Amino acid sequence: MLLAGGRRYRLLIRRCRSNEQLAFLTPADAQTALRASMIMALHRELLDLGAVRPPPDGVPGPTERWRLIQWLRLLDAMDEGAPAREIAATLLLAEAREYSASEWDASSERRRIARWQRAAIAMRDGGFSALLRAA
Repeated sequence: MLLAGGRRYRLLIRRCRSNEQLAFLTPADAQTALRASMIMALHRELLDLGAVRPPPDGVPGPTERWRLIQWLRLLDAMDEGAPAREIAATLLLAEAREYSASEWDASSERRRIARWQRAAIAMRDGGFSALLRAA
């Protein structure tokens, strides 16, 4: 198990020698596009390329589209001065409004909103151009 960029990757490493180039093998099945997307995310993370990059065809899939829309909503809420807990309650889980301070501090919703905020700001401040160039 490898944790990189806030994601968990299950890897099987075979016959790995130092200084060899990395190769990714995946089955060609109904999940090929999803697997390729995860491989590219891992590859970017390993190369420390950082910013989100679109798939080669430039059209975000349903999950990516949903996430980008959520990021836009998050940016709008930030511009209106909404606190992180209210944003989490609106975008993720309504019950977050009722969390105690300690529950909120330990919550996955707080961490997810913080990750989304960093990513949305990075996308707003330059990453979106890569998305547009691919379209």
